[in-house]
This record gives sequence, structure tokens and C-alpha cells, in this order.
Amino acid sequence: MNIFVFIAGLLSFFAFLAHAFVGTKETLSTKTEFADGTTEKNWYQAFTAWHLVTADLLLSSVLLLIISTTDFLDGKRTIALIFALQFLFWTVFAFVTVFTTNGRKYFKHLYHWVFFLIVAGLLLYGLDRF
Repeated sequence: MNIFVFIAGLLSFFAFLAHAFVGTKETLSTKTEFADGTTEKNWYQAFTAWHLVTADLLLSSVLLLIISTTDFLDGKRTIALIFALQFLFWTVFAFVTVFTTNGRKYFKHLYHWVFFLIVAGLLLYGLDRF
């Protein structure tokens, strides 16, 4: 078993659970009476995008747990590298988004990049342990 990839898979799974249940509840709490159709459409577009990330977290956790504990799939290093790059890109884009918008003032509260960086680090460290 590749313990580093396994831990990354578990972290991704816990993030999926938090995203799917806690985050969805928080996101739904922002829904209001919409002033116009465009505002309502934009809210639903953002809510849909929210769940695309939820799906990514579920997929990454399932595949990472499979490759860390079984020989069911070939190309384990490639799969782990792809997900490491995904989490690194999420880190970069989190920084870009926060520092190119008014989100800068919320930087201390938007700590998701720390999680992304930890998962990417675990995956990169685990590449040589397959």
C-alpha cells in the first residue's frame, strides 16, 4: 500500500463530504429572492460549478484510494501525477482569484489552498513509492 497516496485519497474524500454536505448547505443559504432572471441564472450557474468541484473531489478520492491499495489499475504513477497537478493548479488559481479580486481581504478565511497544497505534496512524495 502507498500510504502517502492513501492519505491523499482520504483527505480528498473528507473534502468531498464537507463540500457535498456542509458546503451545499452554506451555499443554499445564500439563495435569496432574485431581483431579475440574470441574477437567478448566475446563482444557479455558480451552484452548478460548486458541484462540479464536488464531483472532482469524489472522483479523485475514489481513484486515489483504488491506486493506493490495489493493483486494479495500471499507470498508478500517471494517475497520481495528474491529480497532484490538479491540486497544484487549484492552489495557483485560488491565489490568482483571491489576489486579483476584492477577495484579498478574506485571504485568511479562504484557506483551501493549504489543503490543495498538502494533497499535492502527498501525491508527489508518493510517486516514487509505487
